[in-house]
Amino acid sequence: MNQLLRRGLSLSILLASCAQRNPTTELDVEAWRADLEFLARELPERHVNAFHTITREAFTAEVAGLRDALPQCNADQAVVGFMRIVALVGDGHTHLDLSPRSLRYPVEMEWFGDELRVVAAAVPYLAAVGARVLAIGTVPVAEVLERASQLVPRGENAGRTRLTATMQLGSPEVLHGLQIVADPEHAPFSLELASGEQVSLSLSPAGLGAVSSWQLATGESPPLYLQRLGEGWWTQSLPDEQAVYFSFTRFPQGAEFGERAQALGRLLDESRATRLVIDLRRNAGGDFTMFREIFLPMLQAREAIARKGGLFVIIGPGTFSAATVNALDLRNEAHAILVGAPTGMRPTHYGEHAEFRLPNSGLRISYATQVHRFGAESDSAVAPDRQIEPTWAEFRAGRDPVLEWILANAN
Repeated sequence: MNQLLRRGLSLSILLASCAQRNPTTELDVEAWRADLEFLARELPERHVNAFHTITREAFTAEVAGLRDALPQCNADQAVVGFMRIVALVGDGHTHLDLSPRSLRYPVEMEWFGDELRVVAAAVPYLAAVGARVLAIGTVPVAEVLERASQLVPRGENAGRTRLTATMQLGSPEVLHGLQIVADPEHAPFSLELASGEQVSLSLSPAGLGAVSSWQLATGESPPLYLQRLGEGWWTQSLPDEQAVYFSFTRFPQGAEFGERAQALGRLLDESRATRLVIDLRRNAGGDFTMFREIFLPMLQAREAIARKGGLFVIIGPGTFSAATVNALDLRNEAHAILVGAPTGMRPTHYGEHAEFRLPNSGLRISYATQVHRFGAESDSAVAPDRQIEPTWAEFRAGRDPVLEWILANAN
């Protein structure tokens, strides 16, 4: 999966500080229309089945509507229009990506029930950490989410839609293009502080800088899953629990995957662990065949782990693509108990992806190239065996009720 689709904290906070606005502001109407015609032709041609959610006729009508509207659009409105057209295809692998070098507002937000909270921020916006977001510009936050949801694929499930749409709220192009803010260089966020005081904070886009410039709402003691955010694969022994915690957020490439899997196997043996917790809640996917051929047999060979009560997998809406398949395989083939929230991908889904760029704007389009059938067509997600989602009070206190439940119920 591309760019910023991570659970908990978006890994956008780890991007390099060199960033820039999207270089599309100089395009004229005819250049935008040429890109739209290219998109309307190439996306259905390349996608494995572009009309699995929307009909060809409805798609064509939406393209025509945007084509007619382009003379009245500024550059950000045009980009948002293109994002909406691509999202109509409906699957999570088909989307328009803004440049990873684009500037963003240096705050990270997450939903807790019906409250949107600032869970992290960078200097000079540390006062916003922990605040509840009431509105952006003059638009109430519920309507902001509704508008942003039109720009993301909505064919997976509601959890994935909300997660992905929320990540768009840090984009100046998106907020300006949706007419939520009039000046993307100074975006007014209406906040309610912990004291109950309501304030307006004007945010400016910035390069996101180093992790050290950010502050988490959890204070100085974040839970395990929010530690070592720059690492995609790491482990920690929990000797008092006879357990190993494995944070698996990114797939290593090539031979490194096998080497790391072997190292995890050695750690399980040397520590005499009887329980393994695999955290997939921020894993956006990779190569599920490599996981099946290398990682799964390593676990199955260890009877102390591959048993009911010995293996737990944490999932959520950030569990996407191959990670969804991994969770299913661990449940079906290694007796894993799944804990957390429903995954962000349907078990039967349009997967894999390829990309092309629009000739004038250079905007990048991702599209699905295969259909994978790992469950019933009606299943909107892989559901956990035990559903637990942190409350704002638990998050604020640096607690992880998912891991707490696992350690209290493992045997």
